Amino acid sequence: MNKELLRNGATTMIGSVPFADPDEAVRFVLGSGVDVPAWPQLPSRAFVEGMIPQCSEGIPFVRIDEAEKRVWCGIPDDRSDALAEFYQNVMDMNVDAFAISEHAAAGLHRFVAHLAKSGAKHVFLKGQVTGPITMAIGLTDQNKQALFYDAEMRDAVLNAIVMKARWQARLLQQYCENLLMFFDEPVLAGFGTSAYLGLKAEHVVEMCNAVSAAIHDEGALAGIHVCSNTDWAVVMSTGIDVLNFDAYSTDCALSLYPEALRGFIGRGGVLAWGIVPTTHEIEDATLDGVVARLRGEFEKLSAKGFTREELKRCSILTPSCGAGMLSVEQCRKVFDLLARTRAVFRAAF
Repeated sequence: MNKELLRNGATTMIGSVPFADPDEAVRFVLGSGVDVPAWPQLPSRAFVEGMIPQCSEGIPFVRIDEAEKRVWCGIPDDRSDALAEFYQNVMDMNVDAFAISEHAAAGLHRFVAHLAKSGAKHVFLKGQVTGPITMAIGLTDQNKQALFYDAEMRDAVLNAIVMKARWQARLLQQYCENLLMFFDEPVLAGFGTSAYLGLKAEHVVEMCNAVSAAIHDEGALAGIHVCSNTDWAVVMSTGIDVLNFDAYSTDCALSLYPEALRGFIGRGGVLAWGIVPTTHEIEDATLDGVVARLRGEFEKLSAKGFTREELKRCSILTPSCGAGMLSVEQCRKVFDLLARTRAVFRAAF
């Protein structure tokens, strides 16, 4: 795995795009000019393409009602037999039992079909799964209690996400020389607040490390995407290789953790600056404004003793979040601004 390719303003995407047709979405992604293309998630196509239902297949007792747009786990009083079968698949490393179906991820399967047809290997590709913390908090039982607060089910969710990451890594690595696997953890924006009092630092470290270790075991790099600020010291203490964060719409707090950041960069960590907005702000966003915002973030870190050269070397560029909730035209602007920001970053930043 060549991490050096993830340096100096290389670009990638978070996942979701606003297309409903998977073939159109794949053509857009592969023609967008990003250095590390990812398979497109299509939340406007179907309810099951949302981040919780999309990665829920294979979790014990899961139920999906597409008509009602609802996903939950109907957990019986006696759960032992179902969990025994589940963990047998885990122990047997039966990753196919945790595959993401074409029904739930049409963009993934059309992406793979296109890659297979082209016959050429990409230098780098990106995959993504819903993070285990977000999944365990977002998925509830029949009493509307988050599975996170049921230790047995929390462990089942974690193992399911680990196996899905392994399955996807094996699938995508057939078509690339290097693979970056993200797990998306928007829930961590609430870590440390009253909304998630039961979520402790040890949970974050344990669950992130489990997914990262599995990704590494499959020969890929592990990245995490968090939509807003969190306790970055805790996140950077985990086994991730790439830290992706909103650097445009949020007043980034990364500079508050200089020691943790020094350690992360020192072990080869990559900062993925989510510098192009994917909210309504994209309407008024300009290249000058995006570049100025990034320069401002670099200046904050320079004041903490980081040189511009070392920051440039360990930085890649992304949209601030997924673009799935934008219009198609807004989405095109996001990717266009991303490419133009990369050019400035490399030539005159």
